[in-house]
Amino acid sequence: MKDDFLLINEVSTLRRHWDTHRTQEHIRSLPIWTGRIDLRQKFGGLQNRTYFVSDGDGKRYVVRCGFDQYRTRQTSVVQCILGAARLGIGPKLRYAEPNLTITDFVTGPQMQVAQLRDPEFVARVIKTIKVMHEAPDAIGESISYWWAFHTVRRYLTTMETGAAPTQWKPSEWLSEVPFFREVTHRLERAIGPFTPCFTHNDLTYVNIMYSTPAREHIWLIDWDGGAYGHPMWDLAEMSLLTGVDDDFDRYALQCYWGHVSEARLKTLIHEHRAFKIMAGLRLITEVMVTAHDPYFYLTPAEMAESMQISFPGQQHHLNGLADLLRPGFNAMWQAYGKYYE
Repeated sequence: MKDDFLLINEVSTLRRHWDTHRTQEHIRSLPIWTGRIDLRQKFGGLQNRTYFVSDGDGKRYVVRCGFDQYRTRQTSVVQCILGAARLGIGPKLRYAEPNLTITDFVTGPQMQVAQLRDPEFVARVIKTIKVMHEAPDAIGESISYWWAFHTVRRYLTTMETGAAPTQWKPSEWLSEVPFFREVTHRLERAIGPFTPCFTHNDLTYVNIMYSTPAREHIWLIDWDGGAYGHPMWDLAEMSLLTGVDDDFDRYALQCYWGHVSEARLKTLIHEHRAFKIMAGLRLITEVMVTAHDPYFYLTPAEMAESMQISFPGQQHHLNGLADLLRPGFNAMWQAYGKYYE
């Protein structure tokens, strides 16, 4: 594949009912490769199928196959990948068709949770986030709009009504829906007017990569949530796993906003913590609502293998992720909930 190659195909071929073997056959058949390819599935993701490909000229690529689900719209994903590449903060797109994208393989490690305690590295990540937020011309076509509060309210409604794949049975967490809905309303009221911008909206540490050894280049990957949204959502989601940490929150906000008055910083902290708690609630409720259609695309075996890789020691289905996330959310709500009425 030439360095300047890009093909966007509007013909839909990939099917959700295909197993991974049929999907791989389709990938191999694409008329874009140089010679024979080596292809292997990469486990760890909980929504898409991901494959690593090496083609005949020795270049490496990442193939992601996924379908519109919950907040993800694949046409928006394509435009966000293109926008991030234009800014130099994401891998280049080489090929896209409905429900399938192929990008360059980015060489470098993924961020680790421990690096949230590295002030210099955190500052570099925040600088990269600002590049995205300050680039209104990066997006060439229409993309989605992301408002976590609305998304969570939709999830809660589904938890009450159930869904067709599981015979419209209400959620096993139905008793928690009133509390989650109250939290959502109280946090939303804390958010003031803002200018929407290009946002990633899934900036958990595993979606941040960097070059070694100097770590001078940061890449943002996995654009399933890419959209227009609130800039502080990305900052809060990146900060989520620091939990109740006043010093980190102040540091992150000062890295992003620079020197501001103490009154302004107090307002920013109030909004930041609201988004941070909401980031935890969004993940929890997204896991819970997935139980209504747990194998929408991935098979039980694929889900189990990905859970074992990403969350060792947890249950081999998404309920295990809910168990993992809940203590952090509870701690933040206990510490800060009283400030949101």
